[in-house]
Amino acid sequence: MSKKETAIRFTLAPKTAYIIISALALLLYANTLKHGFVLDDVAVIERNTIVKEGISGIPKLLSTFYWQGFWESNAGLYRPMSMVMFAVEYQLSPDNPAIHHFMNILLYAIVCCLLYRTFSRLFERTNPLFFLFATLLFVVSPLHTEVVANIKSRDEILALLFFLLCCNYLYFKTEGNKMLAMLLSAFFFFLSLLSKEGAIIFLPLIFLFDYLKEKNIITILRNRLNLIITSVVWLLLHQYVIHSAGSAVIQYTRNDNSLVGASFIEQKATALGIFARYLMKLVYPYQMSYDYSFNQIPVIGLFSPLALLGLFLFGLTVFAGFRYFRKDPFIGIGIAFILLPLFLTGNLFFNIGATMADRFLFVSTIGSSLLICWLVFYLSKTDLLKNFPASRAAYVFIPVLLLFSVKTYTRNADWKDDPTLFASDVKTVPNSARAHYNYATALMNNMYKKTDAEAEAQKEFGLCLSIDPSYYDALINSGSLYSRRKEYAAAIGTYRKALLINSQDHQLYANMGESFYRSQQPDSAIVYLDKAHTLGNRMIGSYNILGTAWFTKKEYDKACKEYEKGLQVDSTSADLYLNYGNALAMSNRDQEAIRAFNRSYKLNPENPQPLYFLALTYNKLGDTLNANMYYDAFKKNKK
Repeated sequence: MSKKETAIRFTLAPKTAYIIISALALLLYANTLKHGFVLDDVAVIERNTIVKEGISGIPKLLSTFYWQGFWESNAGLYRPMSMVMFAVEYQLSPDNPAIHHFMNILLYAIVCCLLYRTFSRLFERTNPLFFLFATLLFVVSPLHTEVVANIKSRDEILALLFFLLCCNYLYFKTEGNKMLAMLLSAFFFFLSLLSKEGAIIFLPLIFLFDYLKEKNIITILRNRLNLIITSVVWLLLHQYVIHSAGSAVIQYTRNDNSLVGASFIEQKATALGIFARYLMKLVYPYQMSYDYSFNQIPVIGLFSPLALLGLFLFGLTVFAGFRYFRKDPFIGIGIAFILLPLFLTGNLFFNIGATMADRFLFVSTIGSSLLICWLVFYLSKTDLLKNFPASRAAYVFIPVLLLFSVKTYTRNADWKDDPTLFASDVKTVPNSARAHYNYATALMNNMYKKTDAEAEAQKEFGLCLSIDPSYYDALINSGSLYSRRKEYAAAIGTYRKALLINSQDHQLYANMGESFYRSQQPDSAIVYLDKAHTLGNRMIGSYNILGTAWFTKKEYDKACKEYEKGLQVDSTSADLYLNYGNALAMSNRDQEAIRAFNRSYKLNPENPQPLYFLALTYNKLGDTLNANMYYDAFKKNKK
């Protein structure tokens, strides 16, 4: 070694690296601390009855499928680790999203530090700046915003965290009690699997790490028998929880995954196209969205240019992985980190519950960060195996880190709440029916302070239905919005389209009946409301409208019967008692009418109408004293 080389010899203290990595991670996501609950946060925390039990709900969370406590639909998932953490955090600070966001940021920073530690210790002779740059690329990746800024995606963070802790005991605890290290590695691997099913891909990754030092496959399998047994135990537990739930596993639809219903060739061609999109995103996150459902990623044929590109890239990465694994392990390991997660989530071999998602690239960005660093070091002729400064490589990395940091920080702002996210991403994925539906529903529910919100919502529902005319919920909400805006003919027409999709929805018949009634078509209203009740509708509003429709037709006895049915469902409705009293009075059942009017006024003293009808009824009975008393009370209350 020359004197010049000796003078510039460089080392990087682990503590310094950890400070840089954790500080960047914490600063980058600090702006999410004031964010609320977004998307599926509602299902896993805000409205999850089991999580809201706090620590006392943990036994249920450990024995029930994912989402239970909010949905009774069994999605075939078992991920208790994040749910348990949410329950503990809820116990400490109920209905406070800040504590959950803080934990996501903290855990993300820990994961990033562990990632640096794992690789720098696995490859001790490698330039420390190589792993620092690779880890910093991982830290600032804008693709991670969905994982860190969305509380629900804690499962992704925990799965990687426990895998890295598993590696810590597999490879670095060589001194002391080896049996304890083996047990702890199996324990953390088990926790990784309990965090998310996709953690199973870490097992072949561990085999690849082992293969770098031990070429005998039998020896590797024997040494990792503890992890193989752990995987089998987890799988048995997973299947037991899922299949003992008492409800069948749901079947995903085209609305969840665009590939559902496509031919086998179309599914594989589209999956290859998605693979190409994923690789392009790993190089540069050109598009980010919370949703890529139908029809943002259209089904394509085998000879589509994108499918052919995906096939070429898939073949190239697989070939390169095998070709260079022994020659240059960074290439092989980087490709493995990219490919293995996508084998599970890329729809390449089987369809999953989503077409595509940014969060599916969380682990894959480890591979892309390694490969990009390797390429930059190679092109800048920076030696990977010597502890020299990587100034030439830094000239490339620093601008990229700054660019990605800005993109990540600004993307975090979109995850503030549902309205902000929906308004932002509907522009990013204009061909997603679900994105238009979510934005329209938020507008409809007055989540935006806009004077023309309802008109814009109707336009968004129209865009949703132009993409997917069979989007049932969009038809229902669009019809309801038309009805709210008193465009009853349009509402009825929209409901008729929904009826062709589902002719057994009692609420749909109730909505149609109300629209017919509001458009002064009582006969049609009666037909549809009767059908709604036959199918099981028990909403008092439906009974109220049906009774009033009969009242309009002067069928007072039938009106009374419908009002009575409604009062059996809810005996606290002042409006229902008021209408019931009028029907009784018109049926000459005056004493019963008086009791109904009195009950209505007692339930809602703010409404003076029952007093007026009491005055009319007493006057009809010739009771002038009570008639005058109630009429005076009516005038006084009316003022």
